[in-house]
Amino acid sequence: MSVQFIRLCVFVIMVTALFPVGQGGAQPQSQPNIVILLADDLGYADLGFRGSDIETPHLDQMAADGMRLERFYSLPICTPTRSALMTARDPVKLGMAYAGLQPWVTGGVSPQERFMPESFRDAGYDTAMVGKWHLGRAHEALVPHSRGFNHFIGHLNTQVDYYTHSATGGHDLQENGTSVYREGQYATDIHGDEAAKFITSGRDKSKPFFLYVPFLAPHSPMQAPEELEDKYSDRSNLIFPKRTYAAMVDSMDQNIGKIFAALEAEGVADNTIVFFFSDNGGFAGFGADNTPYRGGKLETFEGGIRVNALIKWPAVIAPGSETDQTISVMDIFPTFAAAAGIEMGVEKKLDGLNRLPVLEGKNRRRPGALFFGSNSPEYNLFNLAVVEGDMKLVQIVDHDGLETNVENYLFDLNADPQEQNNLAEEKAYLVRQMSKKLRNWQAQHPVSGIRVSINPHPGWRAPKDFAEDIRSSEGTLSEEWGGFGTLATKTLQLRYGDKGRIKYE
Repeated sequence: MSVQFIRLCVFVIMVTALFPVGQGGAQPQSQPNIVILLADDLGYADLGFRGSDIETPHLDQMAADGMRLERFYSLPICTPTRSALMTARDPVKLGMAYAGLQPWVTGGVSPQERFMPESFRDAGYDTAMVGKWHLGRAHEALVPHSRGFNHFIGHLNTQVDYYTHSATGGHDLQENGTSVYREGQYATDIHGDEAAKFITSGRDKSKPFFLYVPFLAPHSPMQAPEELEDKYSDRSNLIFPKRTYAAMVDSMDQNIGKIFAALEAEGVADNTIVFFFSDNGGFAGFGADNTPYRGGKLETFEGGIRVNALIKWPAVIAPGSETDQTISVMDIFPTFAAAAGIEMGVEKKLDGLNRLPVLEGKNRRRPGALFFGSNSPEYNLFNLAVVEGDMKLVQIVDHDGLETNVENYLFDLNADPQEQNNLAEEKAYLVRQMSKKLRNWQAQHPVSGIRVSINPHPGWRAPKDFAEDIRSSEGTLSEEWGGFGTLATKTLQLRYGDKGRIKYE
């Protein structure tokens, strides 16, 4: 064997190690790709690996290949969860704590808040979003392609028709601000196809990518392809649309399978963090099952806030693992930034924590308290909760016009995760302590923050096309006043001074 041949072999080995050749022309990179998959109103028990009759083979495989986050908390309703995910901040500070944004609301999460895709884009990632936004729709500064996403195709609102792609009668399917029309094509299929397309042919393959896929499914309106409905014909459909709900979850899983297949085809699956979760618990009235937990969507019992969450990262996470460590949706931004080794670039105080050590298999108890609230769909009723360690206080506050009634429920989640043993009378001192923390948390809610608004003003009319209804941000006072809430803050400081009891952070 000649010296020249040996040198050639060494050179080939070195080149191969430095520049591995993947399928689909994948470029070498050390930073992981990020894929976030978000279900809308998924019940805790409604996945195959949890014993459901709904077929979810791709998510079942993800659970087997990755880690189950068995104590993962979202918020009890759509918009608060999405705002917490994007900012790593408590939605009470954003004016988004209690209800979902409706199409007639022109506000959203302030442009002064830094969103997760902005940080990844600035760090060199190609960023894309496919699906439901629900964080502001009327001003250019509030929509996805202004919040860090290089590419966006999807919907600005909730309650979007799966076949006509309309919300409150107005068309709501767009690509980067321009309406697209695919009437008759099932929305969940659009989401899966477009996400897979971005992975295989729509991205800059010289960069790592950040892909956010918030599905509409299985949120109402309850619509599904007929062939999938027939697949679950043995489910009772007399009282609740359980058959349709099952078909919607099945379709979502099939389209998640398209995304997984695209990652494999591109040869990037091993260097991609895939995270799946639900924005809140399921709604039993539409067929969801949150067993074994109490309550569901809109409630602050565990069934409304402890949700399915799975994460897969072959390079780091042991297959078939699980953790019972508390993780909040607010933790995702700092955790993924740490995993990718990027700077968040956030100036405001964060409420989310870096939980990467937990994903690496370490036990790290989450310090501090987590707060939850919902004022939807009843105008005068608030569902509240605070979780601190293993103790949890649930408060149902009913302002009925004549008096305020408060129901207290205190639980030890370690001993009683199903919340059957109310300790409120036995540990009244804890109720007092945790109630005070809840009141202090509520005091942070900006004066004009979003609360329940299920029906529009009688004079409001939906635009024919939501993409065409987006207004330019030029000429607004947002930069002069520094964004949402600042005028109120200045007014409070003038009235009470810098030591006033109410403070915005």
